[in-house]
Amino acid sequence: MRKRCRVVLVLIVINTILFGFQSLLPLPLQAQMIQIFGLSSTGLEAGAAWQFLTHGFLHGGLGHLLFNMLSLWFAGREVEWRIGSGRFLLLYILGTLGGGVLQMAIGQSGVPMIGASGAVFAVLLAFTTIYNEREVYVLLFFIIPLRLKAKTLGRILVGLTVAAMIFQYPSWIAHAAHLGGAITGYLFTRAAGFGKPTFLERWLSRKFQQQH
Repeated sequence: MRKRCRVVLVLIVINTILFGFQSLLPLPLQAQMIQIFGLSSTGLEAGAAWQFLTHGFLHGGLGHLLFNMLSLWFAGREVEWRIGSGRFLLLYILGTLGGGVLQMAIGQSGVPMIGASGAVFAVLLAFTTIYNEREVYVLLFFIIPLRLKAKTLGRILVGLTVAAMIFQYPSWIAHAAHLGGAITGYLFTRAAGFGKPTFLERWLSRKFQQQH
């Protein structure tokens, strides 16, 4: 599996190098870098469309970077091994874009958004969709050990994200970006032929067949 999971490693290296470079800059230059490459409504109004992609390669701190890269490492290796490196890279990019688009549509702000969370949520939902019946061990809220099926973990992640987005807690986290990435990851994985159809998918399929 290691030989086939090069994209995950390359993405982790790129994110880590960029964070190191960002951290070595004087604070005024760090702020300028985030202003240029982070995602914000003011930046988009100025024509900086590249921010939809570049925001996903900057991070706000070491903890932010570590959480995203560890999640990418543990879930991403399994996903890349299953769907292939090319499609995995596409999933990562679409997750970044999907997270950015939903954040700008729902929770847009003049404050630049940075972080790979949209892409990571896309990978996590791809994992829970592909390996839906696999039992996984997680620390809920980092303190509660749980053993549950991957599909249940996916539902919990989406449910908590929606709740956090509605109540805007914590307020400094771009919850809509997480949800956008999760939706993108699920749809991408289902379109690729993995996972089981949900009740909504089965109902829509029956409706479509009845009309044709």
